[in-house]
Amino acid sequence: MVGLFSLWGKTTPQSGPPETRKVHPLICHMVDVAEVVGAMWDGCLGAGMRRHVCEALGCDEDAACRTLMFWAALHDLGKASPAFQRRHKPAVALLQAQGLTFEREFGGDAGAYHGLLSAWALPALLGERHLSDVLARDLAKGLGGHHGSWPPPNFKQALNRDHYGGAEWDAARAQLVDALFRLYVPAPLQGRLEARPARQAFVTLLSGLVSTADWIGSMECYFEAAPDTSDLAVYAGQSSHNARRAIHELRWDAWQPPHETASFSRLFPAIEQLNGMQQAIVGLAETLDGPSLVLIEAPTGTGKTEAALYLADHWARTLQQRGLYVAMPTTATSNEMHKRVGAMLYARYGEGQVEPLLIHGQARWQDAPAEITIEVEDKSEGAADGVDAMSWFLPRKRSLLAPFGVGTVDQALLSVLLTRHFFVRLFGLAHKTVIFDEVHAYDTYMSTLFARLLGWLRAQNCSVIMLSATLPASTRRAFLSAYGAPGDLDLSAIRYPAVTWACGGRADCQPLPAPPDRTLALGWLAHGIEPLVAALREALAEGGCAAVLCNTVARAQQVYSALREAALAPEDDLTLFHSRFPLAWREGIENKVRERYGKASTPEQRRGVVVATQVIEQSLDLDFDLMISDLAPVDLLLQRAGRLHRHAGRERPVLLSTPRLLLVEPENADALPEWGSDAYVYEPYFLLRTWLALQGRAALALPSQTQELIEAVYGEEEPEAEGSLAQSLARAKERWEQHRREHSQIARTKLVLPPYDEDLFEQRNPDYAEENPDVRQSMRALTRLGDEGLSLVCLHQQAYGLTLEPEGGPVVDIDRRPDAALSRDLARHIVQVTHGGVVASLAYQRPPEAWRRHSLLRHARLAVFTQGECKVEGVPSSYTLRLSRTMGLQIDKEGK
Repeated sequence: MVGLFSLWGKTTPQSGPPETRKVHPLICHMVDVAEVVGAMWDGCLGAGMRRHVCEALGCDEDAACRTLMFWAALHDLGKASPAFQRRHKPAVALLQAQGLTFEREFGGDAGAYHGLLSAWALPALLGERHLSDVLARDLAKGLGGHHGSWPPPNFKQALNRDHYGGAEWDAARAQLVDALFRLYVPAPLQGRLEARPARQAFVTLLSGLVSTADWIGSMECYFEAAPDTSDLAVYAGQSSHNARRAIHELRWDAWQPPHETASFSRLFPAIEQLNGMQQAIVGLAETLDGPSLVLIEAPTGTGKTEAALYLADHWARTLQQRGLYVAMPTTATSNEMHKRVGAMLYARYGEGQVEPLLIHGQARWQDAPAEITIEVEDKSEGAADGVDAMSWFLPRKRSLLAPFGVGTVDQALLSVLLTRHFFVRLFGLAHKTVIFDEVHAYDTYMSTLFARLLGWLRAQNCSVIMLSATLPASTRRAFLSAYGAPGDLDLSAIRYPAVTWACGGRADCQPLPAPPDRTLALGWLAHGIEPLVAALREALAEGGCAAVLCNTVARAQQVYSALREAALAPEDDLTLFHSRFPLAWREGIENKVRERYGKASTPEQRRGVVVATQVIEQSLDLDFDLMISDLAPVDLLLQRAGRLHRHAGRERPVLLSTPRLLLVEPENADALPEWGSDAYVYEPYFLLRTWLALQGRAALALPSQTQELIEAVYGEEEPEAEGSLAQSLARAKERWEQHRREHSQIARTKLVLPPYDEDLFEQRNPDYAEENPDVRQSMRALTRLGDEGLSLVCLHQQAYGLTLEPEGGPVVDIDRRPDAALSRDLARHIVQVTHGGVVASLAYQRPPEAWRRHSLLRHARLAVFTQGECKVEGVPSSYTLRLSRTMGLQIDKEGK
């Protein structure tokens, strides 16, 4: 019999001769991970998830916890094999002396990763302990995939006796399982988890839990190598103490679901009186006694967000949900929502008790902690796996694991794409309330992903709230169906605004009190800059403020330059606001816009023009006297118009006393509209249908006409058109239908199968890259189709070195690995670039050597500006990048 502590599981960092490294026994690491699961069970899984696990396993909480701990411990059983043990040369002689044989001492392990060996060995060993064959098989795959991917189909064909050994190795593995079985005494599970959807959803949850626990259990700062005892029970006690310290210091035990009720007024003390919509949601909350889908459709500015947060808090109390994730459409909207959620949590729990983490492409750098060491001893599992694992403890991903997070919808969608560790994301969202704000008519690709996400959220007992100012009936039906709502709900009679909900086998739709109509005057401006300048000059003759919304950054820069050249207003009263400013500069612009045009702005402040892209379309509480907009799909136009005369009771110039929306006509509007670069942003079919729907209208009465307008553009009934216009509409529809088929197919190739699919655990995971520009597009986990973004770190060349600001400052040494403080500073000087030519050119570059093993910087690119310019050489085109505080990043193609 092999000594229980003889098999090695981890070693101290691999520098120096192997014999000088400290060894952490395999059984100790298995116990470490089990004890982390136990600490998470008590500290951060929440009563709702614990109850679900108990119901699934048919036992009490103590037995359920012990069962999960036992299973988690088994994740590394495959390390009890010749393929793994010979990787630490000093172990071979020790194990041979105890009767374990090695057909060869080195090499030959390609494809024999220890996770696969765990999945190979576990079915028989688990089946011997009163599990059904199918449950044992699924559990084995779920545990064997703890390094990010479940074992591929036919994985056993890559394994042979040289990898897993003979009968003596079988006995050693059985010995480990027996010891762990006696230590944790799991519950008997005859007849449990027999239904495939429930079983597969449960194993997926377990995969995420065990992967997370394995990372924590691998942190040397909590679990040191070389234990001081050979008594397994004694070591388990020591490990339990370390695991609970780790969970506490990571602050994963800082919050538990509340038991006391919080009124609406307590959560939002600034709201003195609830409006009709909010009152309806408060009443509805009392009837929803299980995980639910709630879809709230109401005009902008009516307090939908507060209603949703109230619902989330209600479910945290009544369902003991694990927390909240708010998914926003963009980075900018995430930043704003983060503040609002933080204010609600402060009102609910007090200062400093609970804070939401911010998660998006730039937020991941804003709060970079000191380096975290996670020893990854099995390099063959993937060279970047250690860096990937570390990134889960940074804000971008940790916010899915922490109780409260605010971020982009993209981060939620990644949980159903075939990425490494997708099931960790699903675990992070499981048993939470997920709020999707600013939901509109997603394109086909994103809608396909979203439908799969809703199905998985339901399988993981999540409640979902969707907020929309405008939504087509077909989209509403698709959302309900994806979540599993009863199919007999009649949606034909729904009148806007409304709330639609599904809970268990029940579903209903009820109208919401509509605010009084407001009438927006609608006008058109001829295509071009001159008519726009003239209209603004005339409208602002007596003062006031206007917003000009452009569909692209290049167009916004062009309009801003024209207004500045025309001296339409003092330069301080002209503001350009788009996404291609470094965060350090963009924050100042956003604060200026909010101060001058937000709810607290004074009449003296409210003057001038803001030229912006979609960054002010959503979530920012802004109010303009006049709005000019490029033509966009009608739902987005209505969203933009929500920033027009938004705050009642303001004094406005006489010329701007009536809310007026001016739309810029497309090119060639008198014949067949042409969309130019807008066709890369929005589907021409819906641009044309919007154009047709608005013809002949001098005003819009909202919200009474909202549903009519939405259905006119997105409904099944085609608009009336004749002659060449009808032909153009038919061509646009044909192109859209082709895109819909193609994009749906692309989406399906990247999606995790649904929880009920019999091939779920047989699906091959290509490990699509989440954000690596070095990987071709077909191998990336895209959450949106279109030009891929690239993080560009913008530095400035001075005579004495590189600096963060063009005016100079401390030198940035790109040859040294940046510490946490410098990482934050670099983050604030990033611009996200999506221009296809520039991205393609920069993709040939490599990050500085010192950044390549940095979990935050390894996929970034460096742009060095000299006197505001940076040349980018590419094939076939080259570009000049210009960066200034007024214009942001401009992209000029050479030889234009």
